[in-house]
Amino acid sequence: MEYKVQNGALTLTAATLGGLLQSIRTADGQELIWDGKPEIWAGRAPVCFPWCGAVQDNWFEAEGVRHTTGGKHGFVRDVEHTLVAQSGSEMTFRMDHAGDEVWPWAFTFRTTHKLEGKKAFTVCTAINRADKPMPVQLGFHPAFRCPFVAGSDVEEYAVRMETGKVVPMTRDVFDNDSFQVDCGAWARLEHMPSGRYIEVDTAGWFTTLLWSKPGIPGFVCIEPWSGYIGESHDLMERPGTGLLAPGESRTWTLRMDFANV
Repeated sequence: MEYKVQNGALTLTAATLGGLLQSIRTADGQELIWDGKPEIWAGRAPVCFPWCGAVQDNWFEAEGVRHTTGGKHGFVRDVEHTLVAQSGSEMTFRMDHAGDEVWPWAFTFRTTHKLEGKKAFTVCTAINRADKPMPVQLGFHPAFRCPFVAGSDVEEYAVRMETGKVVPMTRDVFDNDSFQVDCGAWARLEHMPSGRYIEVDTAGWFTTLLWSKPGIPGFVCIEPWSGYIGESHDLMERPGTGLLAPGESRTWTLRMDFANV
């Protein structure tokens, strides 16, 4: 099921599947999130948890037991969540994982979507309910419409960063998949002729990735991640991995600013 919140400037839609963001529309009806065409890429704004990217050879070892992961980016995005609160411009989803052969740690995961003026936030909190420390990585993966200015072409866009780096959105820039960038405090998907942009807060993250399908078929992802892939079968040796003690929680926030679109 899908649910909406709004505040006069923006309308945000999220789904119980994954608790994931589905849509952000401006007051005049302009859609800013990719629509998830399955023949191209069915994602819209997945959350990567409890790991980011692929695990080496699709398995890891914990306490002498091998666990097969089966895919990239964890599994929180793939299971049903429950809407537990909705009021005004904010809503919260929850899922509980009991621990299984894929991920032996029990945890609770909460996702809150909220609007403040022309900014949207996705706030994720993980709580370790296991009796042993749990390794965690979290990554946000929002796909923004590109182009988002009517009548414009993809190659009129670039990702501009607070560090001063600018990455032009040429048709071949993602031919070799995603890549990491040093953003500083923010990254903007910018329409260069007009100066209009979508901004993502990237301050304090382990890394940020840019990604789209080859040719940029309608979207560009700006992805703040708390960790990265590694070559070890020990999750704690993956770059940026954190450790949650039993009962401990951790919160990550994706901040998106649409004031200049």
